[in-house]
Amino acid sequence: MKLTPAIFAASLALATTAKAATFESGDWGAAKVGHACHVFSTRAARHTSGALVLTFYQNGYNASFGYDYHPWPGETGAPWGEEDYPALAFDDETSWLGDEMFKDDGLGGYGMYLTGGMVPDVISSLRNANRSIDVMIERSSPNELVVLGQFSPEGFEPALQRAGEWCAFDPNSLPSS
Repeated sequence: MKLTPAIFAASLALATTAKAATFESGDWGAAKVGHACHVFSTRAARHTSGALVLTFYQNGYNASFGYDYHPWPGETGAPWGEEDYPALAFDDETSWLGDEMFKDDGLGGYGMYLTGGMVPDVISSLRNANRSIDVMIERSSPNELVVLGQFSPEGFEPALQRAGEWCAFDPNSLPSS
């Protein structure tokens, strides 16, 4: 039997497509793609943008947390300047965790990411939040806080638990990675 190029290409695409498991709860979702599990916000509040993303590999190793900024139509640059600093607030209380974040103006987009090893503290703060999680920029000039993304904590815990089941880790006891 002779395989035509179109049939060969279609069968190759089907054979190499990664399967993903997904789950949604409230304003959060979880997905397992390959060896990684992701827990992410599914929507931002009106007039804000972006997504919060936690990533865990098998057994919870190499856990990470970040904010992926989604530019508004027509926006061409980063929403922050060289001298601006990340800030986080949980239920309108500014957290020290923002001091552990760094900005990234990479080729894949703009984001703010947490220093490794702080993910258990973020998980605790997300679990304790009742109303909102705010990702902000502290502008050096003029001296002000600007909210880039505002997110609801509703549904975070079930999404985190599902990721823990899929990638075999205990969210209450992440390994040092």
